[in-house]
Amino acid sequence: MKYSIVAACVAALLSGFVSAQTPNQEIRVKKAKVEVSTQMTPIIQAAGVTEKRWKPKTWLELDTEFDVDLARALGGDDASYGSLAIQYFIATSGRSKDGKVIVLSGTINYINIPAGENHALAFVTPAALKRALKKEDGGKGDVIAHAVVIGGGGAEPLAVINTQNGKWWEDTNKFEILDNTVIPKAKTPFTVLWGDYDLQSEAK
Repeated sequence: MKYSIVAACVAALLSGFVSAQTPNQEIRVKKAKVEVSTQMTPIIQAAGVTEKRWKPKTWLELDTEFDVDLARALGGDDASYGSLAIQYFIATSGRSKDGKVIVLSGTINYINIPAGENHALAFVTPAALKRALKKEDGGKGDVIAHAVVIGGGGAEPLAVINTQNGKWWEDTNKFEILDNTVIPKAKTPFTVLWGDYDLQSEAK
């Protein structure tokens, strides 16, 4: 395949860039950044149940940090915003049968977004990683590019964190999207961890 995304991503992966979009009249997103890392399956013990033997596996975690400003009419710094959708696109080292770059993707709706600093967590399961990479124990080293699109009430996104220029994930000649492979913390074994660190996702 003539096209190679790997070389173009090496420098970009060190620090993604954020593009601001048309401002929303109710909410504004600032200082947005995302950290891609790996987490091992947490070992949580409980009384009164029969233990089962299992081996912790590697998960991919995306921690998106951003500041929120809310309009004075909504309560300003003392208020919260109803909901905010975030889209995730993770280009991997995996390839489809016809040589396309495998992209893990998902949209998560977060609710009760307070003014100020926020963290939105999202995960890729070990099974989804294996599906994309066709190997065990894939992780951060298999991510060659990523983009996080922070939505809002308007037609345009509030912010885009992107390690490449443009909407590269829309190029169906070079990328194959595996949708619903990026999931909220509430659907993972991490759901009971980290207290009030991160935003609540909408139950579905």
